[in-house]
Amino acid sequence: MSDVYKSVFPYNVGDCIEFKRFVKMEYSEIYEYTVSKGIIINILNPDMYEVKLYMPETEQTEHWVNRSDIIKHYPKEIIPSLTPRLVLRGIWKDLIFREVKTVKYRDQSSVTYQYINNNGFLRTRSYDSIGEAFHDVDSKYHHNIQVHFNDYYGFTNVRTVANNDIYYNQEIFFSKKCYGELNLNGRHITGDFMYRRSFNSVPPSKKQYICGFVENGEKGLFYRKWFTCSKEFMILWTMVCEPDSYSLRRNLGGGRHEVKKLNELLLELDTSQYNIVHSSISIDDKKERYACHNLENSALYLPTIYQDMAMSLFGPDITPNYNNYSSRIKEGLLWMKFFPENILKG
Repeated sequence: MSDVYKSVFPYNVGDCIEFKRFVKMEYSEIYEYTVSKGIIINILNPDMYEVKLYMPETEQTEHWVNRSDIIKHYPKEIIPSLTPRLVLRGIWKDLIFREVKTVKYRDQSSVTYQYINNNGFLRTRSYDSIGEAFHDVDSKYHHNIQVHFNDYYGFTNVRTVANNDIYYNQEIFFSKKCYGELNLNGRHITGDFMYRRSFNSVPPSKKQYICGFVENGEKGLFYRKWFTCSKEFMILWTMVCEPDSYSLRRNLGGGRHEVKKLNELLLELDTSQYNIVHSSISIDDKKERYACHNLENSALYLPTIYQDMAMSLFGPDITPNYNNYSSRIKEGLLWMKFFPENILKG
């Protein structure tokens, strides 16, 4: 292919792409833009490409893609050298971490109190007002009372948290409608935001960390997608995106530092303290120690998820077994390597 042709056609047959597609949501009549994946099999013109969709466990179909809808590009030359960590770094490198400065609430929907019952199960009690909940619940358990809102918004502090934050000295706006969660578990792992958004009705607290993708709109910086963020996710993100960070080193004194070993970092990635319901401690201890946490679902409900990811990304290679996490994350992130070899033939 000539250099002139390459300059006109930035993508080539055999390249893999991720692109926006307007589709009907499963079990719903709602249509939304979602991210799809595929391999280019034909070029109509510089702005229109025929793509074979990557659809695991279903028949792969063709789809025409406009150049403006392409959001990620994997040239066929680099695909053999890609690793899960490199792909995940490409997905996460633009995540911006900030501390919440102010939150405004609108349209309160409910007040809930979560507690451990006498059988050791987590239960939720609802109230009409925060005053009623405070009056009914023992004061030492008031921290487990949460106020839910149909809408809320706020701004972050201007202080940067990670080295990739290019928006120094500027606040960032966030709102409930853009809240999301990362797809880090299940059969098909993407590492990116899930399609469903706006479902967390509990606002983040002042000084709590949030994380997401930032855009510059007509009224200033705003989070296009974001979530409340645990310190454990920040550690994993740093391991993937900023491995030379001093936060991953141990201070030996005298100005000397030593990079922490993987086993040491794995201990810091444990999120089991956020959900003690299934722990082996006594029911009385569960009642006493249980606490509500407004964090990402991965940290709340999957106590080893970040440890599993770290082992998959940085640990030794293991024999493929599609029932284990290492194999699932490899298949999910390296989807571009799983097209049939003859897909471009004929």
